[in-house]
Amino acid sequence: MYFNSYIFIFLFIPLVLSVYFLLNRHHKYRLSQAWVVGMSLWFYSYSSPGLFLLIMASMIGNYVCSALMERCRHRRLLGAAGVIYDLGLLFYFKYFDFFITNVNGIFGADWPLKHVILPMGISFYTFQQISYIVDRAAGKAPHYDVLDYASFVTFFPQLVAGPIVRHDELVPQFRDEQRKHFSWENFSKGFVLFTLGLAKKVLLADILALPADYGFANIASLDAPAALLVMLSYSFQLYLDFSAYSDMALGLGQMMNIRLPVNFDSPYRSHSVKEFWNRWHITLGAFLTEYVYFPLGGSRKGKFRKALNTLVVFFLSGMWHGAAWTYILWGTSHGIIITLEDLLKKPLEKLEKSRIGSFVRWLGAFILINLTMVIFRADSLGDIPLFFEKLFSFRASGAVKEIAMQTDNSFLFIPLQLAKRLLGEHFDVMYLLYFSALIAVGAVLCRCREAWVYTGKGRFSKKALPVLALLFFLSIVSLSKVVVFLYSNF
Repeated sequence: MYFNSYIFIFLFIPLVLSVYFLLNRHHKYRLSQAWVVGMSLWFYSYSSPGLFLLIMASMIGNYVCSALMERCRHRRLLGAAGVIYDLGLLFYFKYFDFFITNVNGIFGADWPLKHVILPMGISFYTFQQISYIVDRAAGKAPHYDVLDYASFVTFFPQLVAGPIVRHDELVPQFRDEQRKHFSWENFSKGFVLFTLGLAKKVLLADILALPADYGFANIASLDAPAALLVMLSYSFQLYLDFSAYSDMALGLGQMMNIRLPVNFDSPYRSHSVKEFWNRWHITLGAFLTEYVYFPLGGSRKGKFRKALNTLVVFFLSGMWHGAAWTYILWGTSHGIIITLEDLLKKPLEKLEKSRIGSFVRWLGAFILINLTMVIFRADSLGDIPLFFEKLFSFRASGAVKEIAMQTDNSFLFIPLQLAKRLLGEHFDVMYLLYFSALIAVGAVLCRCREAWVYTGKGRFSKKALPVLALLFFLSIVSLSKVVVFLYSNF
């Protein structure tokens, strides 16, 4: 089940919230918590019963490991076993075919592929449980009862695409009886945040996906302007899609008086790639920093080790995103750029002191991030140099028109009919204007503060209510086709 679906918006959410707060009103706090766990499991396994078995196997294995730590002195050994169990599940479902493909390619073997279907969200709840098991082994986390642990792992707003939440951020909130009662203020703020995220996903990200997907599937037909716009389309699509999910997750949590950690903080306002990662997918960065970078020594063992540790972290970050060499190359390239930024720290800080220098740093970071997004999105390693060849060809052959026409959707039906009458054979100008507007709006939103900043300020102006109502209406009528959130596949 997905946030951007009729069944979720008009059945799942009303059912979850109404029963949850009704039970809490009668002080059935544990029963209301169990209700949310049950509904979260339905949410996750809606498309396939096999997903239910998988997440249950994952939870039971980790919970048994945690329980054994209560009775056994060898906590670190049990912790290592738990982490191996988690990584084993993740390896099989996410990387097994990738491993076999590379073994066959390198050694000329003929091992058959399993064609394992990647379960949605497995990377998120696996990393979440790894953090808990490591903390248990280090004596930093208690052993929770079954209901609290199941709530921590399965809480539906963040189950499929994050944020990656620590146990001490979530479980105390489930136990807090003050949070059990309905709050109009939290519900209204949460609904506004959910609506803004839904609009960002449906009205922008899903439409920008059309020219981006077409462009990367037809790289050979691109010219320089078309390649530039395809690159920007994907960069904005990815950000708006993932940011939209995070907004909706935060909003859903707030409706239930649960505060989830922020996962985005206007990453395209960054003046360096390092700052970008402090603002993009914040909870993944925090996980890798605490459970990989610091145990490796962090920056405490000299510049060489710091650089090596940084590269290891970003290599793993790339691999976390997917079983493909494009993701690994993307992650590693960010690690290299951040290492170079660290080596050039003083001159870059000096450049930052002037207004022009600050703009140059922002522009440089924006360009680097977008160029590396080509690596991230490419279907194969061979597509990367071909795309860059088109991008830097400095040739224009009119391919932009074909790219712009991929934005065709139901909203354009009436304007398109009018354009055909008024413009005749030149009606495609409307597509160019529409595509330009999408890119412009995407660019503006990428430079603006996140939606949670505005919803957290308090009351909304009455003038904003019609706009929010219109956005919700347009988003709802655009849900004829459910488009999967990109990060649920990672």
